[in-house]
Amino acid sequence: MTSVPDMLAAAVPEAGEAARHGHSVQVLCNGRWQAPGTVIFMHPHGRHDPVDIVQNFFLVRHGGQLTLVDTGVDDLGSFLRPEDRQRYGASMPTLDLLAAKGVRPEDVDTLILTHLHFDHYLNARQFPRARIVVNRREFEFVMSPDNRRAMPRSGFPREVFGWLVDEAWDRLELVEGERDVLPGIRVIETGGHSPGHQIVVVDTASGPVVIPGDEIYLYANVEEDIPIGYYHDFERLSRAMDLLHEIGGHLLPAHDAEVLRRYPSGIVG
Repeated sequence: MTSVPDMLAAAVPEAGEAARHGHSVQVLCNGRWQAPGTVIFMHPHGRHDPVDIVQNFFLVRHGGQLTLVDTGVDDLGSFLRPEDRQRYGASMPTLDLLAAKGVRPEDVDTLILTHLHFDHYLNARQFPRARIVVNRREFEFVMSPDNRRAMPRSGFPREVFGWLVDEAWDRLELVEGERDVLPGIRVIETGGHSPGHQIVVVDTASGPVVIPGDEIYLYANVEEDIPIGYYHDFERLSRAMDLLHEIGGHLLPAHDAEVLRRYPSGIVG
């Protein structure tokens, strides 16, 4: 079976017409892994079997600038049971995926983190020059020892948090609510999946591109109206789902292989 990273590497051209005429969003995928059904779908909906997922993150090209939304995960196999590793195949490291598109770590100007869960921030240290945009509520929550029960070390590697308040301190920017991060790129605090979760909206010639982080995992969450099972605040999660409908445009879930089927070129905008 052809892996998702191999399919993407073959399908996605270098920055083309879309990139030269304004904002474009390029889908990058580390590979395939698995999550419990009760994480992907709210328990009462009865979809409890394990679900195959992928690890997408996104490169925004705009006016000669490069913005990365989330960081990807290098070794997805380390989060799988040994018997599942062969079935899902090897993953592709974030820097290899970027290099295949002609992007070096130091080329990334801005890194937007939708939230501070490991699969969205783990590789932040790989970008030595990027301005790092994090929601203030999210940052303060993970930095408070009062919340340690919600953040086991296995799921929230502390090394990156230490780096954020040390080597990356001068590049860290904390934002609140709805904020224009760059012309044509804005974040909107939604706070459903995690306390300060934010979605990212990129204006393109073909309409808004919405990167929902983990307010939804799959298209099925929003299209079948089934909320995710791992959330911090259900009322805010529900409002986030409504907001995704209101914005419309091109929706790019972080964990759905369907993204590359709907956008086979890997470039949106």
